[in-house]
Amino acid sequence: MKQFWIWPIALYLFLGGLGGGMMATAAVVGLIIAPSALTSGALVWGVFIAFLILGIGTGLLVFELGQPWIFYRAFVTRTSVIKWGAVFLSISMIAGVLFIFWELSWLTGLPFIPYEGFAQVLLGIAGIFGLCVTIYTGVLLSSMKSRPFWNTPVLPVLFMVSGCSTGAALLSMCIGVWPFPAEWLQVNLSTPLAALLTEELRHILHVADAILISLELVVLLLYVMLQFCASNETAKAHAERWVRGEWAGYFWGLMVCCGLVIPLLLNVTNVGGYASALIALMGGCLLRFMVVNTDDRAEIPGENRYYNRLAKNDAEFISKWTYGDNQY
Repeated sequence: MKQFWIWPIALYLFLGGLGGGMMATAAVVGLIIAPSALTSGALVWGVFIAFLILGIGTGLLVFELGQPWIFYRAFVTRTSVIKWGAVFLSISMIAGVLFIFWELSWLTGLPFIPYEGFAQVLLGIAGIFGLCVTIYTGVLLSSMKSRPFWNTPVLPVLFMVSGCSTGAALLSMCIGVWPFPAEWLQVNLSTPLAALLTEELRHILHVADAILISLELVVLLLYVMLQFCASNETAKAHAERWVRGEWAGYFWGLMVCCGLVIPLLLNVTNVGGYASALIALMGGCLLRFMVVNTDDRAEIPGENRYYNRLAKNDAEFISKWTYGDNQY
């Protein structure tokens, strides 16, 4: 069977969920957990990394579609699922880069921009549409009715939780970091107060990631269990392959144990640091690759009978005639 959904699509789904999850997590941190100017400055590098991740993922999708120079059709085709993904990505990326420009004081001279709370508005827009991107990555696959292993409403929920989990993990590595001259930012991240805030926010993100990983583990097991209970034989076969078939080692050993349980324990015990975040990222990436590579479609009624009635390539009547014979 030809593999149409290859690695760029799986990587795009991972990067889209990761970047959208980072935007959503940054919005929660900057608007709910610790809404302050110092927090906004500590989030700039994370939002910038999320913007780059979304841009790289979008590039992978555009070029994988085969006609990159007419990508604009994704915005104007009303019946396309990709249209909504393009809109969500665009709004989240634009709001995110405007938030960065604001924190770099590049927009403060514009007279038509309100100065009070403008950064929070931009961060909120980027976070809301970033969350929509994480959901969309699952909707893109679940809308494929011919792929029974994808065609379930649980998949968008799984990808959303996984995207937020990996987003929180990577944001915890980026928060409080600013590799460029400190004068570029409106706040100083090198003060003792900023260091204390950064450490506290990282601890909060580790706790949030532990909660999200626990939820992801439950949703993942529910997703696989529902495939066992599905009436479609193709979905059952895939679930069997994941749980106790040829992919059982990847599922239980790498995805569940290494990708979820180990970072969960590291976050709960608060000893993981960057290690737990990196392991969680690898687990999220493996999840997309396993789901995308499980893309066998359900057989159309009568399809097998049709192909079995076709002539074989080595049938005698196919090789009997040669060019030039029976010319009139």
